[in-house]
Amino acid sequence: MLGNMESVREDVRKVVSSLSFGDIVQVDWLDASEALNSFEAGGECVDTPVRSLGYFLGLKGKRVLHLVIAKEIVLRPHAYHYNAIPLSMVQNVRVVARCLLEPRVKRGLKKFVWETLSSIRGKAGWKYAGA
Repeated sequence: MLGNMESVREDVRKVVSSLSFGDIVQVDWLDASEALNSFEAGGECVDTPVRSLGYFLGLKGKRVLHLVIAKEIVLRPHAYHYNAIPLSMVQNVRVVARCLLEPRVKRGLKKFVWETLSSIRGKAGWKYAGA
């Protein structure tokens, strides 16, 4: 899947290719969905700098590759709050810590993610078991 990374910065590509499931990452990226400030004079800049922190879950996407992180993990009921960030919008990725998930939580989350991530449905970036 890393072959679909032509438009990704070389430094981001290097860090992303070294990530393992559950690594805690800080992702600096440009959100193109909203403009928090007025449009810049002479241009229409709507890139909003965002910093997200979470557990690396993987790369997903057919047409556009996304870096998926879990921002919150709810143990009961089983749910996670995720961000799917287009890799072409990522400015920087920094590994904060290699996997700190307890083995039991990691196994459960990994199974849950791989069974459901391809058919994500839900409200505002949440995925619930059985949904």
